[in-house]
Amino acid sequence: MTIREKETYNKTLEMFNGVCAICGNNQVALHHIRYGACGRKTYMGNVIPLCNYHHKLVHSNKKLYQPMLIKMINERIDKYEKL
Repeated sequence: MTIREKETYNKTLEMFNGVCAICGNNQVALHHIRYGACGRKTYMGNVIPLCNYHHKLVHSNKKLYQPMLIKMINERIDKYEKL
């Protein structure tokens, strides 16, 4: 893991207070929303914390959940940057 990736992960967890973006569970993994987007996977706006249940759910139907996750992360970034 690069320093930039670690910073992205830490900032993302901070923006979501270390909990699942969907349900608030504090047992999370970081999910990449778009795979191979722009030739890189880990950047702000492409990583979101999800609990195990929601991580599996998102992977079961990426086309359904991807737009929702993109909206959630973009709204959170906008809110975070205004602080």
